[in-house]
Formats: sequence, structure tokens, C-alpha cells
Amino acid sequence: MATGETVFSGQPNENASPPPAVRNQQADEETMRVAVKRFTAQQRENHLIIRGRTEADTKVSVRAETTAIVRDRLVNKGQTVEKGDLLCRLDIGSREASLAKAEASLAQTEFDLKAKQTLAKKGFASETQIAALKASRDASLADVKDAKLELARTEIRAPLAGIVQGALAEVGDQLAVGGVCAEIMKSDPMLVIGQVSERNVQKVKVGTEAEITLVSGEVTKGKVRYVSSASDVETRTFLVEVVIDNKDGRIRDGVTAVANLELEPLKAHFMSPAHLTLSDAGQVGVMTVENDITKFTPVAILSSDPEGVWVTGLPDTAEVVIVGQEYIKDGQSVVAVPAGSQFEGANKNALLKEKG
Repeated sequence: MATGETVFSGQPNENASPPPAVRNQQADEETMRVAVKRFTAQQRENHLIIRGRTEADTKVSVRAETTAIVRDRLVNKGQTVEKGDLLCRLDIGSREASLAKAEASLAQTEFDLKAKQTLAKKGFASETQIAALKASRDASLADVKDAKLELARTEIRAPLAGIVQGALAEVGDQLAVGGVCAEIMKSDPMLVIGQVSERNVQKVKVGTEAEITLVSGEVTKGKVRYVSSASDVETRTFLVEVVIDNKDGRIRDGVTAVANLELEPLKAHFMSPAHLTLSDAGQVGVMTVENDITKFTPVAILSSDPEGVWVTGLPDTAEVVIVGQEYIKDGQSVVAVPAGSQFEGANKNALLKEKG
């Protein structure tokens, strides 16, 4: 009476439907049908984006090698200088007098040495006296060299060609040894400095071509010059330097830049993001079917656009479940139906069994 069915002599009607518990058991025993689509790998250009900033290849702080007051400063900020150009002139003080004294002492020792050598030829001077005078002459030569070097240090010259930058010494400043007269920046070549994650650092090789886009809109070419062998302790990223030709000086130091590295092409599959699913462990992947047995395959998403996503991790050819992947598990036996109008147009409830 509860089921609305009549049973005579303990024999049920052959056309009667089984109770709900029996129906659920039969349903569990049915093989699930899923729609699959064959995806074939395609060659895809491979790029790696590095965001960073431009930085001059060389920056030198030109420092004083002696202590003195700045008497003249011959350059200004932004001025281009050549190697050897005079930047600052320091007060000479008593350095010229010290040089004159050293030269006079040298002249005296040389005169004494010649006189003793003349006497030695006549037997009136010993070899010991001559050796002592030679040592005195050599010491005087050293004093002259030191005095000349000290005098030369009052003129601070550019060690390389470049552009004058940074703080400059002013006339009247007292410069000690190591005090900065000027800073010179060599802007050719220019570098783009960026960081690469530990996941991608193996892809970056010295000599890799790169397209550089500056925040100002300028686009130029460059090459990877250096890849760090050690990561930053805090960020776990690796320093990468891309070198750019900057002979015309149009690229400035400290500008935000994006380097698009051209890596080796790789094979990838293009599909709808709706085909992706998650494993029980939370991995992103797809369900594939081989010999009517499902398999979860993790994938890595390379890039996405409004039409789909590029993924890697699948074999060159793969039968991917595109309808029903959320209702099956790894290693399950299924009936794989090729995706098409017949499958997609059919009643979905008749083809897929939602558990629960």
C-alpha cells in the first residue's frame, strides 16, 4: 500500500518499479557516461616577463686623495665629461715649496755622490762612503716623487667619460681624504635590473634576447648579461641584468621597465577554462580518459585570454573530459562519448549521474 503496488500470493508484478533503496543501488552500479574531446599540443611562443628599472652600468664617486680646500670646481650637474677632464682644483698650500725642497735635496746628494766617485778613482774615498751617498740619493729621488704626486692630487680629474651627477663639492669646502668632488655616471650601456622567481630562474640564460618596454612608451632590444647564482634571502628571487645599447643617451637611469624575454618555444594545449578541475589535494588539472579509465593530470597555466587558457603538463594528444569531470574521480571506469551535437544536445540528466 505504501508503494501503490499490488502483490498477489507473495509474487510482485514484473512491471513494478523497485523500491528507492534498490533503485539507488542499481544506479551506483551503472557506468557513468562523460563527454570527451581530443586535444593536440601546439607549438607556442614562450615568453617570460621581468619587471624592474633601468640602471646605469657604471657610477663612480670621484674622491679626493689628499686634504685641502676646494679652490675651483670646473663642472656642473648634467655636464658631459671625457676621461682626464679636470673636475675640482684644490688649494696647493705648501706643496710647491715641499717639491722645491725635495728637488734641492736631490741635487745636493747627486753632487756629493759625483764628488765622492771622483775621489774614489784617486783612492781618497771608500766604497762604503759611495754606497751611503747612493742610498741618500735614492731617498731624495723618492721624496721628489712623493712631492710631485702630492701636488698632482690637488687636481681631481675624471677617471672615465660620462655625465656629472649627484652632489658636487662647492668652492671653499674642506675635502678630507675620500671626500667626494663629483659623481660621474656612464649611461652606455644601460641595464634593466629585475628579479626572477626560483620557479623560472632556470629558464633564463645569459645571451637570451629581450624586448624592453619603458614606462615612457619607448621600446628597445636587449640581452641578458647576468643571472644571479644566489637568491635574495627575504624574497627568494634571483637578480637578472639585461643590457641595452644606449649610445645616444636617450634612456635615463631609474625608469620603470618591463623586459619580455624570448624563451625557447614549447608545446602547450589551448582549451576552455571550464575544462579544468581540482583534485582532492587542490591541484589544478584536467580529467583524461584512456581505455575507459579516468586519470587526473595536473597542468600548469601559462597564460589566458578571453577565448581560453594555454596549459602544459599533458601528453601531445589527450582525451580530455569536457562534460562530467566534476562528477568522476581518478581511476574510475566510465563510458567515454565523443563530444558533439548528439551528446551536448541530449538531456544532461539522462547522461550524467549527480551523486547525492
